[in-house]
Amino acid sequence: MKYIKILLPLLVSGVIFFACSKDDGKVDTPGDKVLDTYYPGAAMEIKELSLYTKNGVVTDQEVIHGYIDRNLTDDMKSRFYFNTRSVAVPQNNTILKFLDNNRVNINNTNMEITTYKDSLMLISEYPTSQVPLYGISTCSELFAKIPAITPLYGCIDSTCATYRKTTPIISNGNSSYAVPLLTYAVTTNNCTFASAEWPMINVLSNDFETKLVNGDTVLVQYATLPLVKKATN
Repeated sequence: MKYIKILLPLLVSGVIFFACSKDDGKVDTPGDKVLDTYYPGAAMEIKELSLYTKNGVVTDQEVIHGYIDRNLTDDMKSRFYFNTRSVAVPQNNTILKFLDNNRVNINNTNMEITTYKDSLMLISEYPTSQVPLYGISTCSELFAKIPAITPLYGCIDSTCATYRKTTPIISNGNSSYAVPLLTYAVTTNNCTFASAEWPMINVLSNDFETKLVNGDTVLVQYATLPLVKKATN
């Protein structure tokens, strides 16, 4: 018999913009030079709602709706949007400030801009965290393969014990920025898992489809939230 379990946020490799963060470790910006400030736009754009299996990608909305009805709780169901390309953004406290010395501040937490890769700007927390354990079940193992930026991102031999939590921001390399929002659930022959913190700020792995086996199903909703620049006084 299949069961549904919320996976605690062990696999989240970024900060969740739609949730208030703890005060621990926060660093406000007094004394820092704020170069630019960005706020969330009025709507997030739904780029994709799909089911991935070993045999291919399903985009039929009725089939996806059936999967959700069979496998997810009512709260989980409310996170997915059908037949729409734009959704109003609920009120949140996200503020992204660009600071001097290659840094940013998100909701009073200073982070370092570590990499520009393709269309992504990667920002990392200064403290390190322990790498979470994987392989607890077939679902947790599959769950960890979906996002591109994971705790082992950049760890060449996958034996790292600690990592810096890293968050991707979509960028055109100039002054246009957006937050990539990934909401997903996974099902194997044994179980179904979904993230306890939706949406996750992340992008899809380029090769997770090649790792799917018979019985695996991955429900993916990918959205972007444009960030709007506010003039700094």
